[in-house]
Amino acid sequence: MAGWGRALLSPAALLVVAQLVWAPDPYGEECRSKTYPPSGPTFKGNVPTYVINLDLPASKRWDNLMHDKKTELKTVVQNIKDIANTFFPSGKVVDIVDNKIAHLTATLPYPFNEELQGIANSSGIPLG
Repeated sequence: MAGWGRALLSPAALLVVAQLVWAPDPYGEECRSKTYPPSGPTFKGNVPTYVINLDLPASKRWDNLMHDKKTELKTVVQNIKDIANTFFPSGKVVDIVDNKIAHLTATLPYPFNEELQGIANSSGIPLG
């Protein structure tokens, strides 16, 4: 009986490998090189440039970026919370991070602690 299992495993394994080899490109574009400026169906425009003024107080340095990217940052944080809640559905892990661990940022050296507090303040996202 064990011989039949081995005999069937090899063709099945070959079939899986063949499917992987001949599967269509998941990104839908051919790989191109030496094409500048970028274009194509996945191009969404130029990436903006921001200048972080280190002469500003640490709590204000990221205000301009957070003003423009607040929605995107909230989406990323919500995605992380959703993933955590998938593994720990009670919501306790997210609650601990949002409310009980936030005070650990005060243990970070200057200016990182104040920069994180400024990002939280300007984005409206909990410090945790």
